[in-house]
This record gives sequence, structure tokens and C-alpha cells, in this order.
Amino acid sequence: MKRRILSFLLFTMLSIFVFNSASAQNNALKTEGTIFVFGGDVNLKFVQYVADLTNKENPKICYLPTASADNQENIKYWENICNRIGIASIVLKVWVSSSEKNQSFDDILLNSDAIIVGGGNTLNMLGIWKAQGIDSILNKALKNGIILAGGSAGSICWFQNGISDARPVNLSLVNGLGFLPYSNCPHYSDEAKRNLYHQMVKDKQMSNGYACDDRAGILFKNGKAVEFVSQSDKHNSYFVRIEKGTVNVKATKMEPKILLSKNALPENVYSNLSIKQKIKDLLDVNDKTTPLNAYVSELKSLRLNKDSISESERNKVLNTGIEKIFVYENKLAGVINDAYWDSFGYGLWYFYNCNGIWKSMGEDIGGATVFESEITFREKAEIIIKNAEEKLNCH
Repeated sequence: MKRRILSFLLFTMLSIFVFNSASAQNNALKTEGTIFVFGGDVNLKFVQYVADLTNKENPKICYLPTASADNQENIKYWENICNRIGIASIVLKVWVSSSEKNQSFDDILLNSDAIIVGGGNTLNMLGIWKAQGIDSILNKALKNGIILAGGSAGSICWFQNGISDARPVNLSLVNGLGFLPYSNCPHYSDEAKRNLYHQMVKDKQMSNGYACDDRAGILFKNGKAVEFVSQSDKHNSYFVRIEKGTVNVKATKMEPKILLSKNALPENVYSNLSIKQKIKDLLDVNDKTTPLNAYVSELKSLRLNKDSISESERNKVLNTGIEKIFVYENKLAGVINDAYWDSFGYGLWYFYNCNGIWKSMGEDIGGATVFESEITFREKAEIIIKNAEEKLNCH
């Protein structure tokens, strides 16, 4: 009888221990600290990335425009992003009176799935947060498993400190909330910010840390960088540190995952043709039976055959270089050219296959690089095809 009681007690104690261990593990998983930072201000792809991190179909994402003094244009831009993604717009404003609010800051922030902080004046934002107790609420939100995110001022705030233009005259160091144990430099492609950051790390006024170009970002889990993302091949994230045994500062570029919109074409469904020719070498083209021929014919009829064209304009058209052509399902083609190189970067001209004749669907700005232009083609392909099917009688 005593053995049975002893066995029962041991079994009960073991069960309680296993249950508590499992509960502790589950709680640890639920309260994983997730912070996503990026170099520039809020944009659609980064908001979509944050929405995907929540793993919810209709996540509640709260936008804090504190750094821009609750700027109404920024809020309208946020609402537009939410509308395009298909989520409800939630905005926490601090320039309000008690009579205007029917929810406390705690109610709004701690009932969100993610919180995104916009850009602006970092120093002013942090001062207001501390006066209103929002800094403590954000700390609690992080511990509760709510995703924290932001760009520019909304990036610096999560770190120990960062390079900011929050003070008059000169760039300076601004202390953050210290949720991430590193220093930070958003807008890293800005030479002045980059140089000051390197100097302060070298002088040990700032610890080793992370820097992001405007359209690049870093995902942190429990204080460690676990993923680097970018919207192009031109924007990157870096780990900036003093090289061991030296006084030299080294910036290591991190390999990014490229972010694409939800409707973008997968990589393996379209062909990629390298052309590397100029219009002046293709003037004998007189048909539109290929995307290349269609592009040359379009330029000849719209640009070169104008009565009023000047000699300089003519030379510019003749020296336009064709870089690549992307073709999707022999239905849509995108011609990458350098017609706008001096102003915007690469041009992208769309053509739709209408019963063997490639018809123009207009031109676009591709991007600052050929790779960015390829991303533009992939993201707009389905929209262009839909427009072509509605406008052209190709049956």
C-alpha cells in the first residue's frame, strides 16, 4: 500500500514538472521578442513584411507617427498602405486631449499584433514617449510578444543609440530605448551619416552596431539579427564594428532576402534575354513580330520620325541602349533601356503579344538598376496583362 502511495506521489510530481516545463516552453515561444528595423520611412513592402510576421490573416498593426508630430499627410499615406494590404488602419496619436480619446495608450498598444513607428525627429519622439509613459508600454508590448518595427527615427528608438538629425545644425548621437544592445545608423547611404557613424564607433562613443540603407531592413529575434531583407540590389544592411586587434572600422554587407509584392511573378516563369545593343544599330527593323523589333519600331515612329526633333534629341534616341528583355508566357514582354539614365535610371517598356504582333502597353520607370527594373516587371506583369486583355481585341 505504501509503495502504491509513493508511486502515485512520484507520478504526480513528475506530471506537474513536465506540465510546468511545457508551459514554460510555450510561454517562451509566445513571448519571443521580435523587432524589425529599416533604414528609411514606412512603405508598403515593409508593412506587408511586418503583417506576414504576425502569421495572422487580419493583423492589428498600430502606426505611431509621433516623430512627425502626428503629421496628417503621413497618416493618410499609412491609411493608403493599409487599404492596399487589406488591413484596418490603427493610429496612435499623442497630440490629443483627454476629451478626444476613448482608449488609453495601453489599450491601443497592448491589443495590437504589431507596432510600427514612423520617421521624423527621434529626440522629440522619445521625450514625448517618456513623458506619456509610452516607452514603458512598448517595453511591455515587446515582452508580451507584440512585434515592434519602424524606420529612420522608428529604427533608432529600439537601439542603445543612433546617428540622427534631431538636433539643430549638426548630426549627433541620440540615445534610444535600449531594447537592442547595439548602435544604429539608418539612411546609411547618406555619406555624412555614414562617416559620423564610423568615426563614433572608432572613437568608442558608440558600440558596434547595425546600419541600413533606406530600403533595407533587419529582423531581430530575442536581440539577435536573424534575417536581412531589401527591396533592391542597391540597398543593403551592414554590421559595423572595430576590426579585432586594430583601430579600423569595418562594415560587413549582409546578404539580403529580396522582398517582392504578393502578385509578383516567380523567378522561373519568364525568360531573361541579354541584348546590349543601341537603337542606331537596329534601324533596319520594320516589323513588330518580336519584342525587340516592336520597341525599335515604336521609338522610330514616336521619336525619330517627329518633324520637330532636334539633332541632340535624335542623337539621344539613337544612342539609347537596350539592356535586357523579359518575356512571360510569350504574352508579355518588358524591354529594359537606358533612355532615362541621367534622370531616373532605367526605362521599362511593355509589349503585349496580340496575334503575333507585339503591341505597346506604354513605358514605365524600371528602377535605379537593371535588377530593380526586373523586380518592377515581375510585380506589374499581371496588371499589364489584365489591362491589355481589356483594351486590345486580340481574339
